[in-house]
Amino acid sequence: MPSEQVPLFPDKPVVDAGYVLPLREIPREEAEGLARKILEVLQPFCERIEVAGSIRRQKATVNDIDFVVLPRAEPVSKVNWLNIIRVWRSNFDPVTEKQGNELLVGYVPHKAMYFPDNHGTHVQVDLYRATASTWGIQLLVRTGSKEHNVHFCNLALTKGMRLQYSQGLVDKDGRVVAGRTEEEVFTALGLPYIIPQEREMMLLVPGKGMCPNTLTVNRYEKQRR
Repeated sequence: MPSEQVPLFPDKPVVDAGYVLPLREIPREEAEGLARKILEVLQPFCERIEVAGSIRRQKATVNDIDFVVLPRAEPVSKVNWLNIIRVWRSNFDPVTEKQGNELLVGYVPHKAMYFPDNHGTHVQVDLYRATASTWGIQLLVRTGSKEHNVHFCNLALTKGMRLQYSQGLVDKDGRVVAGRTEEEVFTALGLPYIIPQEREMMLLVPGKGMCPNTLTVNRYEKQRR
């Protein structure tokens, strides 16, 4: 499989090195069912595990399922991360694209029951490994949306900070300001906690099409003044 992230589009198969993977958008309710199964299998190896991405933002349809994972520390977190990979692969028979110390990307076979032809499909599943000190920043970033992350990073820069996924919010002297919880990170930028459903920067408004999410956009604009 290619080393770069494979884009997902409805009814567009990924074809590479003999693999033909039917990848489709699926309704959030269906993705949540698969996510619950994965959570049930991986939970014993995790201090914390949470679904992020478009499921957490409660989008109507999703392209992939994102998890932020904090492996159990005993015997050591690295061993449990490897156990997570092993159990995930043995239970869900994925086609693996990436496998490393911080990230696992694979495509899980899934029976897409809502299609009239009842053909199977594959769903992309991403596991992001966090630590106790980076749990909040990882969950925030992996929840998205992409546009919300751009606003977040730009605001951090105006306040003399920058976002580093592996550490958290870092000041100009390289000191970590926040990262353990989402609430801590928002507070460090002077923002109220923004619930995942409000992290879409554009919303579909009946009769108007896609329009800016003024509630969230205004919160950022206020902090830039």
